[in-house]
Amino acid sequence: MKYKADIVVTLKNGVRDPQGSAIETVLKRTGMETDPNVAVGKYFSVVVNGESEQEAKSKLANICQEVLSNPVLEKYEIERFELTGGVR
Repeated sequence: MKYKADIVVTLKNGVRDPQGSAIETVLKRTGMETDPNVAVGKYFSVVVNGESEQEAKSKLANICQEVLSNPVLEKYEIERFELTGGVR
């Protein structure tokens, strides 16, 4: 069976985010927002195979930890996880 997951990877709390800071500066300078709280991250859409939902989730967790994120600096969150008909 194929499962599709949407994953968001962001920096852990306390890790400096220079891109987020740069966007905050622009928002303040232009007057678009007075007190922004911007965090920059990465979005992934991944399809994995698994005999069961648990196997697919385990495989996905391994992919997130070993390939998509740096566990020292980043955290990941699975935004959506669903059985798919094999269509991406």
